Amino acid sequence: MRPRTGDAVRKIALQIDDPEMLDRVATTLAAEPSTVLMETGRGADVVISDHLPSRTDRPTIVLAADPSLSDFLKPGVAAVMPRDCTGPDLRLAVEAVMRGFAILPQPSLGVGSDNPDGLSRESGEDLLTAREREVLRLLAEGASNKIIARRLGISFHTAKFHVASIAAKLDATGRTDAVAQAVRLGLIML
Repeated sequence: MRPRTGDAVRKIALQIDDPEMLDRVATTLAAEPSTVLMETGRGADVVISDHLPSRTDRPTIVLAADPSLSDFLKPGVAAVMPRDCTGPDLRLAVEAVMRGFAILPQPSLGVGSDNPDGLSRESGEDLLTAREREVLRLLAEGASNKIIARRLGISFHTAKFHVASIAAKLDATGRTDAVAQAVRLGLIML
């Protein structure tokens, strides 16, 4: 299938040893008309692998059974995803990695029963208030100030104040930049 005119072509190298996983990932990605699948990493935009790369000059998404962060803090590893991740999640990971973001396994972000909001206790608690974290999550979903106010049961002006406060604390130039800064700091995961 050829890419439509105007679509950016994504070249993705699949270096997956498990034949079932290779078939699943290839089928998922081949459904995208703007994706070209490759066998080697040379010339690829992103590499998807089921093992740690020994050496790579391309951003690599590792599909791991037990994605613990310490094993994957290696040069070239841009994302760590569970082996059984869904097709939409994998496509989002490819898009995020191509835009320069890193995707870390959930345990490194503090997700768990003692931290249900998904924010790192070290970074999120000290930087943003609990209400600001709620507003930040809604910002990441693309909610307007009006929608944020409605969902949180606060006034429009209070929502606007929280958005401005978040932008100031994250040294962001606006809403979108605030979300990007929060992702970079590990405060939220898209």
